[in-house]
Amino acid sequence: MKLDSGGILLMSLLLILAAGPAVYASTPSMQADEPSGGQWSTILSGDSVTLDPPPAEGSKLAASEIEELLGLQAKRTPEVIKTIEYWDDGAAVRWNEIARELVIKHKTDPPMASRAYALLSVAQYDALVAAWKNKYQYGRISPAEADTGIYPFVPTTRDPVYPSEHAVVASSSAEVLKYMYPEEASYLDSKAKEDEQSRLWAGTNYRSDLTAGHDLGKAVAGRAISRARSDNSDLKGNVTMPTGPGYWTGTNPTRPLWGKVTPWLMSNASQFRPSPPPAYGSAEYETALSEVRRISDHRTADQTRIAQKWADGAGTATPPGHWNQIASQMIGRYHLSELRSARALALMNMAMMDAGICCWDTKYHYCLCRPWQADPMITTAVAKPNFPSYTSGHSDFSAAASEVLGYIFPREKGTLHSMAEEAGISRLYGGIHYRFDIDQGAEDGRRIGQLAIQRGMADGSPQK
Repeated sequence: MKLDSGGILLMSLLLILAAGPAVYASTPSMQADEPSGGQWSTILSGDSVTLDPPPAEGSKLAASEIEELLGLQAKRTPEVIKTIEYWDDGAAVRWNEIARELVIKHKTDPPMASRAYALLSVAQYDALVAAWKNKYQYGRISPAEADTGIYPFVPTTRDPVYPSEHAVVASSSAEVLKYMYPEEASYLDSKAKEDEQSRLWAGTNYRSDLTAGHDLGKAVAGRAISRARSDNSDLKGNVTMPTGPGYWTGTNPTRPLWGKVTPWLMSNASQFRPSPPPAYGSAEYETALSEVRRISDHRTADQTRIAQKWADGAGTATPPGHWNQIASQMIGRYHLSELRSARALALMNMAMMDAGICCWDTKYHYCLCRPWQADPMITTAVAKPNFPSYTSGHSDFSAAASEVLGYIFPREKGTLHSMAEEAGISRLYGGIHYRFDIDQGAEDGRRIGQLAIQRGMADGSPQK
């Protein structure tokens, strides 16, 4: 039940209450059930979490939980309904949105942002697989099936309700993001509580479903955090940059040791390290540099628009965040289940994090100068990145993301690849990269995206 304004919400609520059960009935299922979800392959073995059984149907505790839901159902206000609908758009999608907001707020750089998105999505996915295993182990029926006086306010599935998938996602997400942004702990805990409580107000879950889901999500998040603590992302040290013609110059370069971070899909950071870029001063290099200068001298309004559209610089959700937003929009458009939403985001975000590792390994291995460093007459349409040129991070991230999303949403494959190409060429238009940076970055990103697709094809999820 989706309504557009507070006035309409209140009017509909009054009409429903006045009409009684004949009108105010359980909303039919609008999402595909996932009976095999508990058997899908996890990434960090989250499926081994087994919960204690839920309260027995007909028990005193179960009866008290029904009474609680009946009481809340009678007190739904327009504000409560607004909260229910906000979270009903999808817990995994909403928590990804929260992560993007934190990346923006804390000006997280692109490699570290890709790590935040990957950790978040992996924890969500693994926790949901564990949740589905427990759902079908215990087979707890929904509140509406247990009591005909309960009318869920949102679409439901036929999957068992114990534990609550929203509680699982809320808890796992909050824990991971608190690890990444400890100063946001209070805010994240409040959002997790709001997400979980929305399921009580909606009449889709019992309180014990929420408690179990919260505990499960926290346990699985602990595994993701444990991995994160030893992934080498915190390595620091002095990096000696090569000097001389053709090498990048600058101070305090961004993440020079990121190539040492543990990848999710690649065997190691240099697995797809490309051949060297064209030699500085060679005919091939000079041709590429001349192209950047030519665009700089005659940049069109459309080229400027594209450059700025994909800039995603400091203080934004970063290029990985841009693609997370694209993925979230497609998840909504195709009405993916909670489990499939988390799977899509996990596959994509692992691919993007690995693409960033590959790209940063390459950047600091070759240390190629930026176009404007080779030709000071080149102007840029966007901010100048503080790290070497070869290869393009935008191309790596975008090609990896579009490759994975094209697998998840095959009808959109052509559009997604076009978007990735535009993201890549935007850096040439902006005066930030040579064309060979872009082409090689795209090739590397696609190859890493294929690793994620191979994982997805072998994870046991029925292809839809």
